[in-house]
Amino acid sequence: MLADVRDRPVLCLAGGGGQQSAFYSLLGATVTVLDLTPEQLERDRMAAAHYGYEVTTIEGDMRDISDLPDRHYARVCQPISTLYVPDLRQVYRGVARVLAPGGLYFSQYVNTALYMAEDLGWDGVGYLRRFSQPHRRGPVLERASDSVMNFEEGVSFGEFNHLLSDIINGLIAEGLIVQGLWESPRPDPGPVGEHDPGTDGHRDSIIPFGLSVIAMKPS
Repeated sequence: MLADVRDRPVLCLAGGGGQQSAFYSLLGATVTVLDLTPEQLERDRMAAAHYGYEVTTIEGDMRDISDLPDRHYARVCQPISTLYVPDLRQVYRGVARVLAPGGLYFSQYVNTALYMAEDLGWDGVGYLRRFSQPHRRGPVLERASDSVMNFEEGVSFGEFNHLLSDIINGLIAEGLIVQGLWESPRPDPGPVGEHDPGTDGHRDSIIPFGLSVIAMKPS
């Protein structure tokens, strides 16, 4: 994703905050950031002022990028943000339209198989997860009595669960070619001993929290 981006247009989609835009801008790309919140976009402008590059910021909804040009962007980079939309294909359809032929789309997701499992923490030997409901797509609710996330009762806090099949098949349905899928953080040997058992860092080195997917628009 970071290779060969100098002087090429890059879109950071629902990716405000000054992280992704800085990577691409410092490599010489022409970067546009679209995000729903002005506070996030202000961080991109702050990063640009600090490092001395230009960035275009647009306040908008990832589900409707109809104002952006067709077949234009060499890269579309999207951190974990699609969990805020009920239908992934609303996003994918726009991405497929604005990507230039041969362009790449990087998107991140929560680990769908584990996200809705109840986290019972470290028991001194390992991490316990309780699966007490079917794994399905739909709005995520938080139960008032114990703050457990579920699909049956409680208040929505704006997140939606997507199946792995929704992620991959949605990309394919919009004409994009999946290039690869990776766990994030990568479950490679080495870093486990750097963290104390029970901490977030230790857990994430054992149980990958997220997934990363790269897809390409056919040339």
